[in-house]
Amino acid sequence: MGAGIALVAARAGYETYCFDLSADALARQRKAAQKFFGRSVEKGRMSQEDCDAALGRMIDTTALTDLADCDLVIEAIFENLKVKKELFGELNGICKDSTIFASNTSTLSITEIAAGTGRDDRMVGMHFCLPAQVMKLIEMSRGINTSDETFATAWAWTEAAGQISVETQDKPGFILNALLVPFNNDVIRAIEAGLCTPEDIDTAICSGLGYKMGPCTLLDLIGLDTQVLLGEAFYPITLDTRASVPPLLRRMVAAGRLGNKSGGGLLTAEKAAKATEAPAFTIASAGDSRSFPTGDDFLSAAQGDGPVTIHLGGGFAADAGKTAVLVELDTECLGVHTGEDMGREGSNVVGFARYRNGSDAPSNLIELVRQPATDDAALAAARAVFEVAGFDVVVCADRPGRIVDRLVRPKYNDALRFLDEGLASAEDMDRTCCMGLGYPDGPVERVTRGGLARHCDVTTAIQSMTGLPGYAPARAAVVAKAREA
Repeated sequence: MGAGIALVAARAGYETYCFDLSADALARQRKAAQKFFGRSVEKGRMSQEDCDAALGRMIDTTALTDLADCDLVIEAIFENLKVKKELFGELNGICKDSTIFASNTSTLSITEIAAGTGRDDRMVGMHFCLPAQVMKLIEMSRGINTSDETFATAWAWTEAAGQISVETQDKPGFILNALLVPFNNDVIRAIEAGLCTPEDIDTAICSGLGYKMGPCTLLDLIGLDTQVLLGEAFYPITLDTRASVPPLLRRMVAAGRLGNKSGGGLLTAEKAAKATEAPAFTIASAGDSRSFPTGDDFLSAAQGDGPVTIHLGGGFAADAGKTAVLVELDTECLGVHTGEDMGREGSNVVGFARYRNGSDAPSNLIELVRQPATDDAALAAARAVFEVAGFDVVVCADRPGRIVDRLVRPKYNDALRFLDEGLASAEDMDRTCCMGLGYPDGPVERVTRGGLARHCDVTTAIQSMTGLPGYAPARAAVVAKAREA
């Protein structure tokens, strides 16, 4: 991260001191900088002259005293409050009085970092997004004692450097990590609970929500050890159980499964090939279908009789003579239709839902729901019917919310609560997620467009089955439901 920030500064025309305790690390990053700027030249984004000039502005040093005359010092070390405070305390005795200190922390309080530095009025939060040299967004935050002049000067520097800033309060995680750290932990807990495979989580999130990168891919990229550090920094401040480090995450780190940096993490790269042939299917309608509204192309492929029956609109009738009986689900579990047998339940019945955000057009994602002893032939037939029709298909256990709603609804609640608490504006929260994480739309926009009353229904249903506080519908959703009633 520090190397990326240095690229941003040097590219913008600033003389840039790159400090690290390790000369080897500086040498590696020098090569990376040469490669990055070289690619920019190849792609026509900068001239060779500008490339050489930018590299010439980057000065490597292992001596902290070389930063004495810097106007701005941006710290990007690991998330440890004690170590950050010690570093800034040392810098306070080295740097000139006018130097502004900035921390790239993504979880810790700027006020706490500034305390004891001797210049808490000249400390700001300046959280870049990874990779800093590519991502334009910066989360800017003030400590309690940060002066208006300091904040305005730091903000002006980010603009001059070609970045786009949003202002957030000095609260744990700011915007991006306040939403992301608990969400990523929820993903790991879902895997640990046997909901589905990491690969299916990524497929579901990318297909259903349009994310450019699935959460398991992101976790493997940033490193599972980094996610541990984020949780350890975040949870003691918030006491949010969703921010606490999941046991599976600690076990994987202990086993050396850190993600891309170790050659192995959550993803195994093992994905089943899509079906090329499918059995004939019959449609039985009991009411309006959220998955396949009237006129949907999929309905026209139904036949008068077939080895698979698809029940739409909440209907269900057992039929042991069929290869598979598919039941469309809304907020209910499959067990509502088939009954429960203390973890032994299984038959030719498979639940399914085509993910849909409120009244938006249905997505291309089909979530199949299995029970502990679901017939393999029934599951294979269900997968084939939808895959041959062109859908992205994932399989999950019969748990509340399936994959997508289980994972994203707490995030939507967080966003709505943060809006109430004044953490940031709705526009800045959405901008942060879109620019910092590559989302096609932000959480506030998405949950509002999907219907706050609908969000209340979904989260209430999941909470009633799980008892987990993260699903308690946020105030705005409860109000919307009351107005609807």
